Amino acid sequence: MAEIVALARAIDLAEAAIATRLRLAEAGKGHQLFGRRSIGAWLAAATGSRTARAGERVTLARQLPRLPHTAGLFASGRLSFGYAATIASATRHLDDAETVLAEPILVELARASASTVEDVARAGQTIIETIDPEGRLARAAAKTERQHLTIAETADGMGRVSGLLDPELKMQLKTWLEPLAVKTDGTDMRSHARRMADALAIRLSEGGRRTVMHVSVTEQTLSGESEEPAFLEDGTAIPAVDARRMAYTAELRRVLRDADGIVKDFGRARRLASADQREAILAKYRTCCRVGCDVPAYLAEIDHIEPWYPSGRTDLDNLAPLCAADNKWKSRHPDRVEVIDQGDGTVSMRFHRYSKFRPRRWTDRR
Repeated sequence: MAEIVALARAIDLAEAAIATRLRLAEAGKGHQLFGRRSIGAWLAAATGSRTARAGERVTLARQLPRLPHTAGLFASGRLSFGYAATIASATRHLDDAETVLAEPILVELARASASTVEDVARAGQTIIETIDPEGRLARAAAKTERQHLTIAETADGMGRVSGLLDPELKMQLKTWLEPLAVKTDGTDMRSHARRMADALAIRLSEGGRRTVMHVSVTEQTLSGESEEPAFLEDGTAIPAVDARRMAYTAELRRVLRDADGIVKDFGRARRLASADQREAILAKYRTCCRVGCDVPAYLAEIDHIEPWYPSGRTDLDNLAPLCAADNKWKSRHPDRVEVIDQGDGTVSMRFHRYSKFRPRRWTDRR
């Protein structure tokens, strides 16, 4: 751990040297020699860094001449890159006189043992709000103008989400997702980031009521005779077990092909509970039926207790609510799910995530 800290200090010294050279490169318009519109664009391309990271370095390089105390501490290794960059960002909209007053406050806070980079950033925002309270609306509008969201495809078909949200939208999204992203019990080993992704799936599925997808799948895969993958509209392959799960937890406009790829049917197959059945389920259950999960039942998908394939029926006594994340897990690990009859017309399900539990067969339950 000591070596990690020492290496981080060495990186900070290298960042200080980069900042000095960036000022010289920008002053000499060196980026134009490489056909780049700005020094930041050149830096991102030349170093293979994210655009935001390159912009942070450029802002620091530009602001350091106005921040002599910060520059001295940074160059000597007594102030980290994170703190120096935060101070530079906090003062970039202040004039020289205001910066002279603000810098000592921010540096003192940065060097306090109990402070964090976030504390310094909040202090910088408070200083700006105090100096220019009338500009609050303009700053809020500027933040909204910077707002963006990108969903990029990765090589394996997943999607990488990145962006920047203004404070209002950020809080709306957090308020929407975080109640569903809490740990369910002591066996929940998911990271917070994974729980947030699962919460997004729960919200977007709305209990499966609006999930309409186009999936190309062979009849053999859908019936369970084959484990060949299915394909989404964009060509992304999905496991056979996921295709079958989707077939009875969502409405699908399906393309059925035989083993030779010949289209056998194109239409709409409905394997969902009816609206009346869903209302009856919601009257009996308050939450997802997995033990320890408190996702509200109205946000859960209506799942077949005895799987739809090969013989489960869409009857009221064979339906129960499972949130999107738990339904996916159950479909992939049916041999590790214990169904417990509650004696009041409801069931609960216990997931044995790490044990060698082998439940009774569905026919034995009956």
